This record gives sequence, structure tokens and C-alpha cells, in this order.
Amino acid sequence: MVFPDLSAPEVKPHYPKSSSVPVAFVADRFVALILDFLIFSPIISLLIAGLVRQTKTFFLLDMQSAEGVIAASLVISCIVVLVTILQSVFLYFWQATPGQLFMQIRVISYPIYQSRLTYAQCLIRSVCWSFGFLLLALPFLEILSHPFRRAFPDRAADTLVITLKKEHDDGPMPIESRFISSWMRMSFLFLALFGVLGFMKAYHGLQTGAFKSTVEKSTVTACREVKGTEGLEGAARLDTALSLFLLNEISGECLEKEADVALWGDPVNSQPLAYLAKYLLADGKAQEAYFAKVCEDSSSATCALARYMAEDGDLEDLEMADSSLLVTQFLKSEDLFAAQDYVGSLKAIAQMQKNPVMKSALEKRYVRSVWALRDTEFTPQKGRAPASVDPGTWIDDFKERYEVP
Repeated sequence: MVFPDLSAPEVKPHYPKSSSVPVAFVADRFVALILDFLIFSPIISLLIAGLVRQTKTFFLLDMQSAEGVIAASLVISCIVVLVTILQSVFLYFWQATPGQLFMQIRVISYPIYQSRLTYAQCLIRSVCWSFGFLLLALPFLEILSHPFRRAFPDRAADTLVITLKKEHDDGPMPIESRFISSWMRMSFLFLALFGVLGFMKAYHGLQTGAFKSTVEKSTVTACREVKGTEGLEGAARLDTALSLFLLNEISGECLEKEADVALWGDPVNSQPLAYLAKYLLADGKAQEAYFAKVCEDSSSATCALARYMAEDGDLEDLEMADSSLLVTQFLKSEDLFAAQDYVGSLKAIAQMQKNPVMKSALEKRYVRSVWALRDTEFTPQKGRAPASVDPGTWIDDFKERYEVP
């Protein structure tokens, strides 16, 4: 049996008093946090602006959109990553964030002092700091109760927040520490309770089939007036519908329905054309609003089309439009016809008629151009076709197609 040596002095761990450590004031740290938010938020917002805009689009189209949920998760993940990187870099090089530098606050290694923080310490502290806000900032309440104002991120990274001012924080009062500790225990207890209840409810829903998909497909259906486009989707189908609308082959209600279908099914690629369609159908302030939507990027090809339609035919805008679109080809054919270049108009029509959907819709335009070409050939006072073209070819093709002498 071993008996303790009662004559030996009692060994107790030694902890420095908070009064001997220049601990930063809580108020200074809070002001530094606000300054960091004002400095970092514009930078982060600029970096993720495109993703945020796309997320808004998904939720505007469908509040229960799975794509929207995923996009929102990506936004949160990007914010956490960017905040972590920015904060850790500032801590590694300057031992403080911009707000902390202004408030004369520094982050040092503690309890083992080092001349500078390692990047591992900076990264661990920044990661824990970011996830602390995801937990409703409850871990930061320890700042109000810990003798050295060290919250979980500081203890995890072995760091301490100090001040360079002559006066420093002497630590919390005993009653303050007890109150905050009790309040945190109750908060975590309630969070755990709600977590367990949520888990049980979700598990019960899985057992009863509450999460089975009961939502029907979108009530926005394609217009039946647009026929022969079964193989076309998204922007290609909407392009065809726009062309048919300009040819008076479908109604405005049909075009609006096609625009809605395109926005629901393919919002990324079809959005400019869909807003162009709604611009054509609207009037007054609504038309101006849709024009602004189309021309958010003033250099885009779709914006050039909108300007051409709004300004009653500016050839420069038409040349800037996407020549692969049926709408652009149709407008060019109309412009060529107005300029009495009937052969050029017929070439454009023949190119568009390779699309089976457009073949019958453009037949009236084909006949009109052929008759106009025939009149210019046999009626000198109306002008003649250029010598570089052979109008007879188009006329012979017309006679053969319609079996006329």
C-alpha cells in the first residue's frame, strides 16, 4: 500500500489572472465585427452575384424548386468558404481582420506564445468562427462568461484576442459567468429537444409515405397551336413560336404560354427570348419593363433584336442579332423584301423552310416574293432585279411547284 507524502507541497495548476492579460473588450470586438461585415460583404456579394441572381430566378419560377434549394445551398457554402479564406489570410499576415486592426485588436497564440500564428491556427479559428454563426451564434456567448473572453474558435485554435490599448478587459463578474453558462445550457437543451422532435417527425413521415411526390407537373403547358415541334425544347421551340407569331400563324395567348413554358423548363438559356416574347405582347410600362429585362446586357444579340423591333428597323441592330435564330432570319427576309431585293428574300425564305414547322407558314411569303420578282422582271417601271441574280430560276421553281403555265 502506498501512502501519500503529506509533507510534500500541494501541486496545483497555475492559470494567469485575467487582469494580467490585455484581453480585448467585448464592445471593441463587436464594433470590429460590424466593420468587417461592412468591408467584406461588398466583396463577397460581387463574387457570388451571378449565383444569387440564378437562385432568385429558380425560386421566382417555383417556390418549391429543387434547383433553387441546391443553388441556395451553394450560395451559403460559397459565403462560408470566402469568409473563411479572407479571415484566415488576414489573421496570418496581420494577426487581425480589417475591423480588428482599426479597433487595435490582435489575435495571438495562447497559452503557448509564438511570434506569429501558424496558418493552421488561422484556418481552424476561421472555420470554427464561420460554423459558429450557422449554429445561431450560440457558441459566441462564451465570450461573455469565459475569464479570458475565449469562445470556442479561440480555444479550438489555441488563440486569444488581446487589445493594444492601455486599458483592457478584466473579465466577467462571477454572477455574469453563471448566468451566461446557465442560459447556454438551456439554449442547447432546447435545440437538442427540437432536433430530436424534428428527427422523429421526419422518420415518421418516411414510414407513412408523407414525402412521396404528389405534386403534379406544372400547370403551364405548351400551346397546341404550335404543331410539329415535338423534338424542339427550350430556346429552339420558343424561337419557332416567335417566328410563327410574327407570321400571324399563332395567337398572342399562345406565344405567352410558350414563353412561360420556356421560363419554367429552361430559364437559363430561354430567359432573353422569353422576355422578348413578353415585350412584344405587352404595352405601356409593362413593355418598357420587359425591354429593360431583355437589355440587361445591352451588347447581347437578343437586345439587338428588341432594339430593331422597337425602332422600326435599324439595320445595324439586325446585323448584331444572332443569325442562327429563325426570328432574325425572318426579319432579314422582310427587310430584303422591303428593299426590293426579292431574290435575297427568297433565299432567306428557302433557308427557313428547311425547318418543317416553318414550311407551310412561310408559303405565303414565298408566293408574295415570287410575284413581286415576276413583276419587276416584266414591268420595267417597277424596277428590275440585279443582273447578278437569275430571277428566272425562282419563277420556274414556282411554276413547277404550283403547276402553273
